[in-house]
Amino acid sequence: MSDLLAHLFALGSLAAAFGLSGYALERVLFRRARLGDLRPLARAALGVLAWMLGLFGLAAAGLLAPGWILGLALASVLAAAIARRCWGGDPGDGDAGAVFAGAALVFTSPFLVLALRPEVSWDASAYHLTLAKRYLAAGGFETVDFNVYAHWPLATELLYAGAMAIQDYTLAKALHYGFGLATLWAAYLGARALHRAESGWLAAPLILANPVLLFELGIAYVDLAYAFFFLCGVLFLAKWRSADDLERAPLWLAGLCGGALAGLKVTGILGAAALGVLVLPRIVARLRAGSPRTAWSHALAFGLPVVLLWLPWLSKAALATGNPVYPLLYDTFGGPDWSAALGEQFAQWQRSIGMGRTLVDYALLPVRVILSGGPAYDHFAGEIGPHWIALVPLAIAFHRLPLARSALAAAGVYFVLWSVGSQQMRFLIPLLPPLALASAAAVTEWITGSARLGTRRRRALQLALLVAATGFALHIGRRPLARAAETLPMLVRQPDRLRAAARTSADRFVDTLPDDARLLLLNTNQGFFLERDYLADSFFEASQIADWLGRAGDVDGVSTALRERGVTHVLVEHRDWGIAWPASLEALLADPERRTPRFRSPDGRFELFELR
Repeated sequence: MSDLLAHLFALGSLAAAFGLSGYALERVLFRRARLGDLRPLARAALGVLAWMLGLFGLAAAGLLAPGWILGLALASVLAAAIARRCWGGDPGDGDAGAVFAGAALVFTSPFLVLALRPEVSWDASAYHLTLAKRYLAAGGFETVDFNVYAHWPLATELLYAGAMAIQDYTLAKALHYGFGLATLWAAYLGARALHRAESGWLAAPLILANPVLLFELGIAYVDLAYAFFFLCGVLFLAKWRSADDLERAPLWLAGLCGGALAGLKVTGILGAAALGVLVLPRIVARLRAGSPRTAWSHALAFGLPVVLLWLPWLSKAALATGNPVYPLLYDTFGGPDWSAALGEQFAQWQRSIGMGRTLVDYALLPVRVILSGGPAYDHFAGEIGPHWIALVPLAIAFHRLPLARSALAAAGVYFVLWSVGSQQMRFLIPLLPPLALASAAAVTEWITGSARLGTRRRRALQLALLVAATGFALHIGRRPLARAAETLPMLVRQPDRLRAAARTSADRFVDTLPDDARLLLLNTNQGFFLERDYLADSFFEASQIADWLGRAGDVDGVSTALRERGVTHVLVEHRDWGIAWPASLEALLADPERRTPRFRSPDGRFELFELR
């Protein structure tokens, strides 16, 4: 029980550190802005962004260590105290959605239980948590051979490193849950500021009633952080579009959110572009009206933060690989441990995800995404709720509402950009909150606009719809809720047993190897619990390991290539991913003169060889 309470306290402390940083920045930069109920949201977004930038600076300087991270937290406290003394608080904050936030926390608490499990999900073990762990151990950024992700924007992973410095990796998982909770809170504040508070209450269960989003509440990916900043950007732009040209603060804030998106993942710039489309109509209108200076000031206010916040990640990749968008645009920039053949394999894999790429497939895509999702790649590798088949047309019918117009426009552009890339369902998580807000606004507008309903009947109908939506969300989440109920007793009474079960027998055997051992992983890239250096594929559909060793030639060439990389052991998982391993590698592992068996798991899943 003490372990659980310690994690909850640490998560609250992280939230407080973000909030204090955001408060200081908002008081310095935007205290005169007319943000209304979006002011607390501005502080939250600015605070998280400030920590992302601070941790990037520490990592770049080789100072990513607990002492310096604690110093960053103390600086947040000091900055907030100075800002309050110099400029005071804002009396218009009110409860900042405290009642809603409390209700959302209670409702989603089972998913916090799942987040605090010691288990590590697939991509988290491949890079989200693994890179955070490695950077923290190295004191900053380091080159990770064959790990493409290490050269992509990793702002959320830096936050995970900060959480791991404070406590452990389960706190990092809880932080991703925190982004989901913050997204619900942002939706409520946006509805209260731009439409009606009851729309925010209704939007929350509509957001939660999506299996792909509920799954991510309990793991350490980055899509909920993406959803938070994307929704913030949409809300700030909706505020700006409803104000006059002199009120630029929301536009600057939207640009900062777009820049945060660009620093979250390699596709984050697409989210920034989707936000940018909302700025274009007013820019074009000012150009046509003969006001180019105003038009360019709009473009600068949004575009400059995006570029400035994206540029450090591009520079980092360029310094490490010679390619700012490694391994993309390989024919133009090149890059290590990649090839044109791998680039084509990677592109084919991305194009294969989804249900086709013909014109008919694109025409049917919106319906298929809603009704035909499933666990396999040919069904988008995830599911969203079926309620969108009715709610999206309803939201479009009420598109004249300012909030619905901005939310639908951003979601629509994002969907188009998503459709031409990797059609993985989890990449659609960022558009679910804007769609929920547009739908909720449409429903409440329809109810309040009905002349046949009196005030009491309208309120009763709104309450009934909220109860129905909440019940539907509970139905969608019944399986993870059951898992949480099973997990909580063990998390309270037997946390050590859960931690031990999270590791495989191979993970535990690797602990017995010499400190200077370096592993080559075949058919697996799950390295979070491996306490030794290793080489592994980023993804199996475009295997860099197979490409590298395939070019090494015969068995002697493969042996030499492994020795040059310092490989001393090979860990094989007997699982067929369809990787075309070179025959020379298979011959080496079959030759008793070249390798010595050291470990085989009881179930035969793993084998480990020492190279001679």
